[in-house]
Amino acid sequence: AILRAAAFGNIKLLIPMISCVREIIEVKKIISTAVDQLTVEKKIFNADVPLGIMIEVPSAVLMANELARHVDFFSIGTNDLIQYSLAIDRRNRKVAHLYQALDPAVLKMIKMTFDVANEHGIDLAMCGEMAGDPINIPVLVGLGLRDLSMNPGAIPVIKQMVRKIDSAEAAQHM
Repeated sequence: AILRAAAFGNIKLLIPMISCVREIIEVKKIISTAVDQLTVEKKIFNADVPLGIMIEVPSAVLMANELARHVDFFSIGTNDLIQYSLAIDRRNRKVAHLYQALDPAVLKMIKMTFDVANEHGIDLAMCGEMAGDPINIPVLVGLGLRDLSMNPGAIPVIKQMVRKIDSAEAAQHM
């Protein structure tokens, strides 16, 4: 269905919870099978759909250099990345206070992912609550992030903040 819809619009395919190269290879096999099926069925489709992965687990950050060789873009899923990196269940009231978006380990993983994406010339986006929280924006801009996905209600405030930040100055403080 995604390949068929791509014939009529601008579509990207984003795969969640990827932790290793083998999973990307399996996804690509499934896509290839779908392309073969659609070709046999003589359906209208576009096989040239950019493939991206969510960076949501620490193993994906550590393997980002290898993963980047197989995809067109990354999206950092901060809700899960923070939770799995800090071993914090954000829904458990007893430990939810330990869920810290600006924890140095989290920031280091974001920076590592950003650097790998730049090195490989692939796009990088960020989604999750971290991207829509005004307190995080100077840090994210300083780290080099430019593509943030958030709840629609957060957009006006974040947009206003981003316009006021000198990205070069923010980068110097990182």
